[in-house]
Amino acid sequence: MSVLAIIIIFSILIVAHEFGHFLAARMSGVAVEKFSIGFGPKLFRIKGKETEFLVCLFPLGGYVKLAGDSRAECSGRPFEFLSRSPGIKMRIVFAGPLFNYLLAFMLFWLSFTFVGFPSSNTVIGEVLGDYPAYSAGIREGDKVLEVNNEKVGTWHQMAYIIHQSREKVLLKIERNKEVFDLEVPLKEEKIVDEAGKSKSVYVVGIAAKVEKYNPFKAFFKGMAALVRVTVFTVKGLASIIIGKIPFKKAVAGPLGIFYFTHQAVQMGIITVINLTILLNINLAIVNLFPLPILDGGHVIIFFVEKLRKKPLNQKAEDFLTRLGFILIGILFIFIFYNDIIKFGPKLWGKKGESVEVNEGQSIKQNLDKEF
Repeated sequence: MSVLAIIIIFSILIVAHEFGHFLAARMSGVAVEKFSIGFGPKLFRIKGKETEFLVCLFPLGGYVKLAGDSRAECSGRPFEFLSRSPGIKMRIVFAGPLFNYLLAFMLFWLSFTFVGFPSSNTVIGEVLGDYPAYSAGIREGDKVLEVNNEKVGTWHQMAYIIHQSREKVLLKIERNKEVFDLEVPLKEEKIVDEAGKSKSVYVVGIAAKVEKYNPFKAFFKGMAALVRVTVFTVKGLASIIIGKIPFKKAVAGPLGIFYFTHQAVQMGIITVINLTILLNINLAIVNLFPLPILDGGHVIIFFVEKLRKKPLNQKAEDFLTRLGFILIGILFIFIFYNDIIKFGPKLWGKKGESVEVNEGQSIKQNLDKEF
């Protein structure tokens, strides 16, 4: 099930990204020769009037082949990519990350409309089995008014007090207009905080109520959620770059993504959607990094071309391309090795290193709101 889920999620990401390039190219009058989902041997293809659409064996990637996208192939005809102005080329390149970002927003909007997301109020939506809350008598629909004699108005506020408590917590509950106190034992669990560090917290085993909204309100809820997750992601990446969070503990590659997908599938549809949104936003932001073979690197190159009013010379372009491949190759090897050390034992059923990545924190805590 997890393998199927990761294929579906990656296919959605790839199609969105490459469709952005495809649509921007077509709207700019640039011919698209191939649109491929995946790499390697072709599983099947559809030959259109101008574009060949391919589905290949290995689904973890994809590409759009534009006419005249290399100097060797470009003959100066108007429908070729390199024949167009730097502004048009930047627009085509930028459209890929933009469409991943738009997809993330659409998923938020549709989720708030049809699936719902955990509410910020203190009404309990689910009491988890095998946790102290159920044994203590807490039930779905109860509203928490106070924690340890301190009034609470939001789920986050309530959760923070519970997390900081020890051994037991005193809850004032409202049920069917009746108010009463319950003393609930606490259970210690390991989570990952926003700085990417593992820590112990105390939980009772409750989850927030899931709420849906009309499409108009869901639109603005989706916008706010998109901004919040974007800020969270950018802060996380900045913390990695400046060394505040150790790189090896903060990144995840193919095995890590598979591990989180497996967890998300176990947690339910909301968490799977959240993972897809997070991956879309991360893909969009990382693709805009100014590395030569990434979209951001190409945008920089075309921007320099616009300033110089002529392209970079062939030697400089070849050097930047080789440098980009070397850097990405080294990074991939390191991430994959780190994945094996960190996630391999977990996937192979052995006890391994604790998972300390922001995506895990977001999946488990930010949306599921289980405390």
